[in-house]
Amino acid sequence: MRNSYTFEQIVLSRIRPSKKNPRGPDVRENDPHRENLRESVAQFGVLVPLVVRPEDGHYELIDGKRRYWIAKSLKLDTVPAFIINEELDAKAILQRMFQIHMNRDQWDAVQQCKASEEFYSELQAKFGGDTAALITEFAEFTGDDTRTARNRAQFLRWPRHIKDEIYSDADKHSSYWYIVEIEDKIIEPAQTNYPEYFDSVDVDQVREFLYRKWDANVVKAAIDVRPASSIVRSKVSEKAKRRKILKILDKLVRNPELPYQEAYDDFARQFPDLVERKLPRSRTLLIQIQNLTYTITQYEPQFFELYGGKKGPSISEAAEAVGELVVAAELFRDKLKRAVSKSGR
Repeated sequence: MRNSYTFEQIVLSRIRPSKKNPRGPDVRENDPHRENLRESVAQFGVLVPLVVRPEDGHYELIDGKRRYWIAKSLKLDTVPAFIINEELDAKAILQRMFQIHMNRDQWDAVQQCKASEEFYSELQAKFGGDTAALITEFAEFTGDDTRTARNRAQFLRWPRHIKDEIYSDADKHSSYWYIVEIEDKIIEPAQTNYPEYFDSVDVDQVREFLYRKWDANVVKAAIDVRPASSIVRSKVSEKAKRRKILKILDKLVRNPELPYQEAYDDFARQFPDLVERKLPRSRTLLIQIQNLTYTITQYEPQFFELYGGKKGPSISEAAEAVGELVVAAELFRDKLKRAVSKSGR
């Protein structure tokens, strides 16, 4: 039985980069360690062997893409390499790449997802709606823990054009966590508790609408999604209440300028019994009242059009809200006066 690997000096021109590597061709330009590595290779040669496999008289590069391109730029004739002697299919090659890059030269989350596209499609066809089984096999294949595998699957189920947009731009890789938060805090609980919403709006449309909040800089961090999770995690059976909640959800989805916190505030105002609200300390409340008083005295009606945009609140909505505020403020003032008369303070 021959060894799985052999070690040789092989001719550089016979190596072909793997198309399955999710880092893509821009690894040459976007590698922050490239110059240091280039200086090392120029002085000492390639110290860490590449990993390749025979393919059509050439070698497919499994690991060592940065070293490969630097060796090319230095016009090296040969490089050290471990040659995989086993007959491997595309799936086995991908798994080897995961093993190498997860243990030594880490792919980021988006690069892992890009490399997993075909495999994820296979799992979807195999397991259908059995998400738990899909995640279990994905974790076993990649070597990730179950939670990480679940997050990868949450990203991979998104529309391909959004994923391609993220795959092609390293600056957008941070949006991975925003997408995971949307799936975990909005999409999945909404599908469980308010499935009728998706009768009128396709789930991929919802994903696209919510993703545009990131592009519009309405979202500053992935965790900004979390306040709105209360909306879809609420369990209401009354039809009238469900319609109101669906209206709040739809407004959040369709308005790219509406922050998640504002949607939650609207929900908490209409359904105070469904949220746990911590009352502020007395000093904090006093400061909030003073700040609101100042803001109201400075605000002009035309500001609603100037700052609100087409989808902002109308002047009539503001007038109605102020009316409710006046009533609440008068009741609170009466309570305070009675307390003062009793205590003498």
